[in-house]
Amino acid sequence: MLPNNNLTISRFIPGNERRRFKDIIKFLAMVVDLAEGYKLHNNYRVALSGVQLGTELNLNIESLRNIFYGGLLHDIGEVGMPTDFDERTTQYTDEGKGNPHHTIVGSRIVSLIPTLEGVTKIIRWHHESWDGSGFPDNLKGREIPIEAGIISLFDAYYVMNAVEKNKSVIEDYLKNMSGKKFNPGLVEIFMRLLKKDELWTPDNLNDDAWSAIGMDTYEVAKLQDVKGDYVEIALNVIAQVIDAKHKYTHGHSRRVMVLSSLIAQRMGMEKSYVHLIEQGALLHDSGKVGIPREILDKPEGLSNEEYKVIKKHPVISCALIQNFTSLKEVAPLARFHHERYDGNGYPDKLDREDIPIGARVIAVADTYDAITSNRAYRKALSDGFARHEIRKYMGKMFDPLVVNAFLDIPEHEIKLAFDLIVNQPVSSVSNTLSHIKTNTF
Repeated sequence: MLPNNNLTISRFIPGNERRRFKDIIKFLAMVVDLAEGYKLHNNYRVALSGVQLGTELNLNIESLRNIFYGGLLHDIGEVGMPTDFDERTTQYTDEGKGNPHHTIVGSRIVSLIPTLEGVTKIIRWHHESWDGSGFPDNLKGREIPIEAGIISLFDAYYVMNAVEKNKSVIEDYLKNMSGKKFNPGLVEIFMRLLKKDELWTPDNLNDDAWSAIGMDTYEVAKLQDVKGDYVEIALNVIAQVIDAKHKYTHGHSRRVMVLSSLIAQRMGMEKSYVHLIEQGALLHDSGKVGIPREILDKPEGLSNEEYKVIKKHPVISCALIQNFTSLKEVAPLARFHHERYDGNGYPDKLDREDIPIGARVIAVADTYDAITSNRAYRKALSDGFARHEIRKYMGKMFDPLVVNAFLDIPEHEIKLAFDLIVNQPVSSVSNTLSHIKTNTF
């Protein structure tokens, strides 16, 4: 089940800017929650309880903000890495350290998101240990930022809390690791919090306590300083995270986005709807982060049961996007991009005009990129073969009007657009897309 934390984050960022930025970070956090389902959605708990401890230390507003977003996104680098629940819990015993690369990957991902520059080092170092035995940089003692130490402590607490019902066992472990894994001063304050107050979580956060922190004005000022379209930048970051789950889909969502855009423009659609299709294409496979990697990367044919699991991803994508307030119109495009023109698709067996036109466009672009990209079970096939297959299923799988618009786009134009959009940094995506639109007609 997807977490419902709209209220919590809306408390944090006021006004219209709150809504836009809230949606971006909420979606990213939900992607991490879904991909790491075994963690029982601990990211919001880590964020809120971390801020609570930070207020006990009288940390400044910038530090509290960094703890909040660092807590939400601290494990974003794990999305594309193979792991399971047992491996995760060994990070808090002497049996192992998990995958040290996820902290580096996570910090790089978050560095791409405007206003979160201060969060990157916190994410990189949230698995460093007080005694210098952590990773990735073997920092020790006060070399470790206090914000990273707070996230490390609450990350361990909530992961253990999910599998160990005896609270005294958890407390004994944290005390035992004080001065080893954890900052001893933080452990002392944490123990006082446990005895004195209920930890802040999405379910029990007190409005007055949260408002008293006074971050609202500061948050608006941070967002006002942003240059460029940070929504577009963040959406492209999300697409990269989604594609990282499956080793054969690097760049897939952005290629589907740019081809969908070219098709929609060929069909003469309004600029605003073309933009909506672009957003839908970027997020159309977000539900796949909840599909087991062994199914996504399986080199041979799927069993009936495995195929049923795969077919759930459009519904999951839609459920995720519906929580993204400013993108609710995008949700149907993600849900219906595997419907067929003849009514034999999934998940709802819609047909013809009952399928949103944007979803019909994405379906063609998605199929083209799937055919012309490497897959676990075969090498990439040619542009000519892809066109032949799409033409063959015109009127069956695909809307004839969409297919004809697609066939009108020459191969070199598609290749140029793909190369430009995938090889550019996400901060340049808006300019790159504008260049493609301007120079391909």
